[in-house]
Amino acid sequence: MRIIGEVIDRPVVWTETPEETARQEMLAQGRPPAVVDGVLRAQAELVTTPGPLTSTVESVTGAPARTFRAWAGDHARNFLTSGPN
Repeated sequence: MRIIGEVIDRPVVWTETPEETARQEMLAQGRPPAVVDGVLRAQAELVTTPGPLTSTVESVTGAPARTFRAWAGDHARNFLTSGPN
């Protein structure tokens, strides 16, 4: 979120959803408990252990992957015109 705020030159606030709230919301959408727990576990692991670097983006698109900052800069106008969901 910090990078998006920098590219649009505005503060961006991140609000963390408590794990149990996220779990209840996903269960309410009809997702199986084992799937919900697996998703939450995987997301928690990404906080301390990022996923591996791969060449998948280039293999699929034919273009090398960009940094998140480059992507956010290219899409800054979309962040400025989007409202809350």
